[in-house]
Amino acid sequence: MSRQLRYLVNRILWAVPVLVGASVVTFGIMHFTPGDPARFALGQRATPETVAALRRQMGLNQPVYAQYLDFVSGAVRGDFGQSLQTNESVTRMIAQRLPYTAQLSVAGLLIAVVVSFPVGVVGAVREGQFADHVSRVGALLGISTPNFWLGLLLILLVAVPLESFPIFGMTLVTEDPVEAVTSTLLPAIALGTAQAALLTRLLRGGMLDELQSGYVRTAKAYGIDSAEVTYVYVLKNAVLPTITVIGLQLGSLLGGAVIVEQVFGIPGIGRMSVSAIFSKDFPVIQGVTMLVAVVFVAANLLVDLVYARLDPRIAIDGGEG
Repeated sequence: MSRQLRYLVNRILWAVPVLVGASVVTFGIMHFTPGDPARFALGQRATPETVAALRRQMGLNQPVYAQYLDFVSGAVRGDFGQSLQTNESVTRMIAQRLPYTAQLSVAGLLIAVVVSFPVGVVGAVREGQFADHVSRVGALLGISTPNFWLGLLLILLVAVPLESFPIFGMTLVTEDPVEAVTSTLLPAIALGTAQAALLTRLLRGGMLDELQSGYVRTAKAYGIDSAEVTYVYVLKNAVLPTITVIGLQLGSLLGGAVIVEQVFGIPGIGRMSVSAIFSKDFPVIQGVTMLVAVVFVAANLLVDLVYARLDPRIAIDGGEG
C-alpha cells in the first residue's frame, strides 16, 4: 500500500470515532433534555393514552441501548424518522431545504476566498503602507460585525433603494441562474464577510512569517525576481494553514446560515432548525445535527487530502504514523 493511500485510509478511520461520538451526542438530545418528548409533541392537554401511544411509535418504551441502535441503524440508511409536527419524513424535509443552505454556504465561502486572498496578499506585501492599514481595519470591522446586522443593513441600504435584489426568499441556480445570483448575493455577503476577514488576517500573518524566512533571502540573493518569490513560493507555503481554516469554516457557515436564513427568509435547513427547536421537534433536530456533523467530518477529510497534496511531507508522516 502506498504512503498516500495509507494516509487516506488512516484519515477515514479517524473519522469513524468522530461520527460515533456525534451520533451519541445527537441521540442524547432527546434523552437528556428535561421532559417527555412525546408530551412535548402532543402538548399538555394530551391524554395519557395518546402520550403512551406516541411513545411506543417513537420507540421510547424500549431500553436506551436498543433505542440508540435503532437510531444509528436509521441514520446509516438516511432515515431519521417522522417530524412530530408535520408527520413528514425528516430525510425528505432536509433534502428539500438542503439545496438552499448549500447554495448560500458555497456562495458565502466563495466570497470569503475571493475577497481575502488578494486583500491578505496586498496587506503582507505592502506591510505598514496605506493598503495594509486599510486591509487590517477592514478585517477588524468584518470580524466585529454580526451577520444578522449586516444582513439588515444590506436590505435597507442596497435591496430597498436599488430594487434589484429580492428582500425575501432565494432562487436555486438549477431553476434560474440569473435570479439565483441576484437572490443569493446579499445573503452570501452577510454570511461570508466575517469569514473573509478571518482568512485575510490569517493569510497576511502567514505571508509575513514566510517573507522573513531564510529561503526568501537566499532566492533574492540568487537574483530570482521578487514577484516570483512572493507569489509562487511564499504564497504557496503561507496558504497551507489558510486551507485548513477554509475547511473548518464550512461548518461555521452552516451555523451562520441559521440567522442569515431568518433575516432573508430563505427556506433552508437553518430556518427549519429554528422552527424545530421552538416546537421541540426532536427527530428534525437530530437529523440536522447529524447532517452538520457529517459535513464537518467530510470537510476536514477533504482538507487533509488537499493539504497532503500540496505538502507531500504530510502524507509521508501521516502514513508512517
